[in-house]
Amino acid sequence: MKRNAKTIIAGMIALAISHTAMADDIKVAVVGAMSGPIAQWGDMEFNGARQAIKDINAKGGIKGDKLVGVEYDDACDPKQAVAVANKI
Repeated sequence: MKRNAKTIIAGMIALAISHTAMADDIKVAVVGAMSGPIAQWGDMEFNGARQAIKDINAKGGIKGDKLVGVEYDDACDPKQAVAVANKI
């Protein structure tokens, strides 16, 4: 029984590693206020995230894979933030 469990775990790890090795881009969710009462600060958050992604990609990405920012608007609203979190 222990041998079967070890084999299954090893297979799951190998599958996870092989899937990661085939990834071309790493998607990074960036969530902030694009609209709503504090949209101007959300702009700064998104600009900072874009610059960080650009800097990381300029240095070769992560293990050779490029980062891609995927931006979401939570409108500084708790219900919208929950909807965004459930989406990603």
